[in-house]
Amino acid sequence: MQLIQFFRIQLKAQIHSVIELISNAAWLLSAELIAKISRIFTIVVLAAQLSPTSYGTAMLALAFHDVFGLLLRAGVGSQIINCKPEQLTSFAKNGVIIQWAVCLTIAIGQFTLAGYLSSLYDNENIIILLQIMAVIYLLYPWVSIKIFLLQRENKMRWFSIRNGLCVIIENCTIAISALLGADILSVALGKIAFSIFWLLLFSFSPVKSYGVEFNISIIKQMLKTSGKLFNTEFLRGIRLHADTFIAGKLLTPELFGFYTFAKNAGVGLSQSISQVYIGALYPYLCKLERKGQLLLQEKKVFVISLGVGFLFVIQALIAPIYVPILFDEKWSSAIPIITVLCLAALPSLIIDIICCMQRVREKYHTETIGRLVCLFISLIALYIFSPNEPMQFALVIFFSSLFCLIPIYLINVTAPFSHLFSSEFNRRKSHES
Repeated sequence: MQLIQFFRIQLKAQIHSVIELISNAAWLLSAELIAKISRIFTIVVLAAQLSPTSYGTAMLALAFHDVFGLLLRAGVGSQIINCKPEQLTSFAKNGVIIQWAVCLTIAIGQFTLAGYLSSLYDNENIIILLQIMAVIYLLYPWVSIKIFLLQRENKMRWFSIRNGLCVIIENCTIAISALLGADILSVALGKIAFSIFWLLLFSFSPVKSYGVEFNISIIKQMLKTSGKLFNTEFLRGIRLHADTFIAGKLLTPELFGFYTFAKNAGVGLSQSISQVYIGALYPYLCKLERKGQLLLQEKKVFVISLGVGFLFVIQALIAPIYVPILFDEKWSSAIPIITVLCLAALPSLIIDIICCMQRVREKYHTETIGRLVCLFISLIALYIFSPNEPMQFALVIFFSSLFCLIPIYLINVTAPFSHLFSSEFNRRKSHES
C-alpha cells in the first residue's frame, strides 16, 4: 500500500512538473503568437515600402546589432536564474555592476565600430542605423536583474504579457515609420520604442529588490562564468548570422535583399518561436536541476520540444499559400527559399535544446565545443560550395544544419567518458604527488 502511495506521489510530481513547463511555454508562445501577427504586418509593410536593396541594408544592420547584443546574453542572467538559493543575494547585488559594465561596453563598441563595418560592405547607411541602436543598451541595466529574477521564479505569465506588448509596440513603430517614409531608419526607431517601453513596463516587476554591492571575489567568480557563456553565445550568434554576412559580400545588393527577406519571413519567424521556447525551457530546467529531477524529465522535455519543432514544418508547408497573399508579387520568387529555411530551423532547435541542457548542468566546455563544431561545419560548407544565388545559400544552410546533428550527438555520447578519464587522470596525478 505504501509502495502504491509512493508511486502515486511520484507520478503526481512528474505530471505537475510537465504541466509547469507546458504552462510557461504556453504563456510565452501565446504572447509570441500575438506579437507574430504584428511582426507579419511589419514585414508586409517593409516589403511594400522598401526596395530589395534597402531591405537588405536594414537586415544586415540588425544582424550586426544582434551580434553585439550577444554580450548581454553572456552576462549574469544565466547565473542568477541557475544559482543556488544561498548564492542568490550576492549574485543579484553584484550582477548589477557587471550588467552596467557589459552594456556600456556594447554601446561604445557598436557606436565606434559602425564606420568600419559599413566600409566592409561599402554601405554608409549601416553607420547611422548601428549608432542609433547603440544607445538603447544604456536602458537595459536598469531592469535586467528584475527580469532575471522573474525568469528564475518562473513567473512567465507576468513576463510574457509585457514582453509581447513591447514586441508589438516595436513592430507597429517600424511599420508606421516605414509608411511615413522613414525608410531604413524605421527599424532603428522600432528598437528605441521597444527599449523605452521595456524599461517602463519591467520597472515594477513583482520580485524582491536586492540593491547593489561591490564584492570583488563574487564579481571575479561571475565574470569567469560569463566568459564561458560568452564563448558559447558568440559562436551561436556567428553561426546564426554567418550566411547573412557572407551573402552580403557574395550576392548583388538586390539578390541579397531577396535572401534576407526570405530569411526574415521564413526562418526569422521560426527562430522567434524557438527563442521563446528556449526562454521558457531554461528556467524550468534550472528548477529541475536544483531539485535533482532533471534526468527524470529529460525525455518528456524532448517530446514537448518536438511538438514545437512541428510548427516549423507546418510553416514550411504553408509558405506557398501565405506569401502570395501577404506580400507583393516582386517577392514571389522567394517562396522556395522560405520553405527550405523554415525546415533548417528544426535541427537548429534540437541543437539549442541540447546546449541548453548542458548549460543547466554547467557543462560550459562541452557546450562550447558543440557550438564551435557547428560553426565550423557551416563555414566550411559555405566556403566549399560558395553559393552565388539565394536558393543555393538556403540549401547549404539546411544540409549543414542537418549534418551538425551528427557531431552534437557524438559529443554528448563521449562527454561522460572524457569526464571520467579526466577525473581518473587527476586522481592518479594527485595520488602520485
